[in-house]
Amino acid sequence: MKIISLSITIAFLVFTNIVIAQTTVTENAIITDDKSIMAGTTPDSPFYFIDTALDQIRYLLTFDNTAKAKVGLEIARERLLEVREMVIENKANAAQKSQNEHVKTLEKVKSSITALSRDNSTQELKETIVIEKELEEHEEEVETVSNELKIKIEVKGVITAEQQALIDSVLNLMQNKTGEVKIKIENKKGETKIKIKAETGKSEIEIENEVEELEERAGLTDIKQNKAEEQIEDALEELAEVKAKLLEVNVTEVNITAVNELIFQGEQKLAQAQDAFNETKFGEAFGQANAAEQLAKNAEKILERLLEREEEEEEKEIEVEVEGSIAKIKVEIGDLKLKYRLNTTNKEEIVTDIASKTGLSTDEINAIIEFEVEEEEEKEIEVEIEKGVAKVKVEIGGQKQKFILSTTNETEIFENIASRTGLIFDEVKSLAKVEIEEEEAEEEKEKSKITSGVSGKSEQKEESSGKSEESKSGKEGSKSGSSGSGESSKSKEED
Repeated sequence: MKIISLSITIAFLVFTNIVIAQTTVTENAIITDDKSIMAGTTPDSPFYFIDTALDQIRYLLTFDNTAKAKVGLEIARERLLEVREMVIENKANAAQKSQNEHVKTLEKVKSSITALSRDNSTQELKETIVIEKELEEHEEEVETVSNELKIKIEVKGVITAEQQALIDSVLNLMQNKTGEVKIKIENKKGETKIKIKAETGKSEIEIENEVEELEERAGLTDIKQNKAEEQIEDALEELAEVKAKLLEVNVTEVNITAVNELIFQGEQKLAQAQDAFNETKFGEAFGQANAAEQLAKNAEKILERLLEREEEEEEKEIEVEVEGSIAKIKVEIGDLKLKYRLNTTNKEEIVTDIASKTGLSTDEINAIIEFEVEEEEEKEIEVEIEKGVAKVKVEIGGQKQKFILSTTNETEIFENIASRTGLIFDEVKSLAKVEIEEEEAEEEKEKSKITSGVSGKSEQKEESSGKSEESKSGKEGSKSGSSGSGESSKSKEED
């Protein structure tokens, strides 16, 4: 329960005591039913190895497996307090040293649980439940100290990211190792139940009732009930929080299918937890509620990632304005800003070019690219060639230009028009209507003839020569005819 956890944290900060199940955690000690456990020599001391060696001797000199497990849990509590003290003093490496010792100690506890055996299986079950109760208390101590330290670290804010990561790792590993021992105990209880059934012939229901009675006598039932109740409340709060965040999201813009599915699963787990709690199955209730909380947290993480991705996409902008056969491209991705033109209107070619310049995938570009196609402007180009000049008239979208060029070469004319209008050469060439006066046309023909082959020139000369001789002959005939006519006329006058 978050309110209780917050109260616990505040209590830590003002150095007051905290009661957890059957134990009390003070500023520098953990007080159980029968003893007070303190940190002792810490790992930043050169004599720390003596402390751990003495603990090892003490464990080895304890021969009963139940007693060994209890001694191991006591040593684990001492290691926990060492971690706490080292983290508060901002000594992350020393804290990691104690955490490693904590892990080794709990491994020994697991071994003791495995080795635990009694001729009377019911007695074996009783002793296993006693160890389970102490482990439940220690698990709560680990969680509480972890929460306290995380708050203190945030308040102090004087550690590096690397130190923060190391401390988080230390605390998480301690919690995980405690969870491993819990699994070992559950397995041990299952094995012992099978032995009881074989020895006594009792039904599974009778054995479960007996287990519940033993747990209640040991005080384990109350611990499990409180933990299950708090876990259910935590799951409820976590689900309510992620659902509230979901209401603030624009569903049309963000795909929240996965988030909704996780919330649905979390609500199912929570319903199962509440049913188990009502049936006094507190262990099962805790497990289902814990699963519900984790599902809600996962849903929240996914939702946050989706929102972050949307924010990143808002910072990316790609605009393409198509005018005629030109694509004007504008790209803004964070600090990267590009503006350029492409001589193509093919979308696939444009996207490929943008991808090569930005490093984005074609899918990313297609998701954010905006195309704008300009309406086709009326374009008209007229070129009149006469007397060695070109008279040019250009009309584009209502704007008119008139100018004269002192050239009749079409390539030069089109290049000049392109430079004046911003059109490309091929577009000018396709639009231009060229008119050439007759004299200019004849000149062009003569030029064409001149540029033809040598044989062509010879044929032209022969044809020209023949025509000259015919003309000359005709003229002589005409002259002769005129002369004869004159003489005849003269002769008539004489008569």
